[in-house]
Amino acid sequence: MSRPSLRIRHRLLPVTIVAAVTALALTGCEPGVLAPTDSPDPSTGPTVTAEPTETTQPTEPGATETPGQTDTPEVTTPPVAGDLPCTDVFTADQLYAFNPNFAPSSDQGELPGAIADIADAGGTVCAYQHVTGSDRLVIGVLEGMGDFDAPEFESVGEIGVASAQTDGSVVAAASIYFVEARDAQQVLDEVSANVN
Repeated sequence: MSRPSLRIRHRLLPVTIVAAVTALALTGCEPGVLAPTDSPDPSTGPTVTAEPTETTQPTEPGATETPGQTDTPEVTTPPVAGDLPCTDVFTADQLYAFNPNFAPSSDQGELPGAIADIADAGGTVCAYQHVTGSDRLVIGVLEGMGDFDAPEFESVGEIGVASAQTDGSVVAAASIYFVEARDAQQVLDEVSANVN
């Protein structure tokens, strides 16, 4: 009878070793290492600030740069004053359906294509940005457009800008996710339904 008991012990030995090593490894983990903290600990590393810095040195030989100018301008701007609140233009649920990692943005920069034309004509422009990256979605609405005309689709650098006219309004959406007009169709349809 001692032989079956010995076999069972030999079979359990590897499982016992793995469990002991795992328990030992887990005791070395510091709880909350990946969790965000309310106040940064200066001993954990450098602190990044959001304050702009002025650059006075040229980036290339012979090139000049004015103070405060950055090397890569942003492609969107904060919401432009218009008649419509951005929460009515594109709802939080619609933004979540587009990409759950997007949130309203107030970062400054240039507006692409038809979005800039809508802003110049007094329309509403709303900007959204990926919370961990630089991907953006910009939506523009111009009500009572009159003779305003925008191309159905245009590319501005890597940004695709799609536009649609409906019921006396023009809506436009811009993002790197839009390679052709149909990529933006759902966003345009939702915005058109929201504002009309």
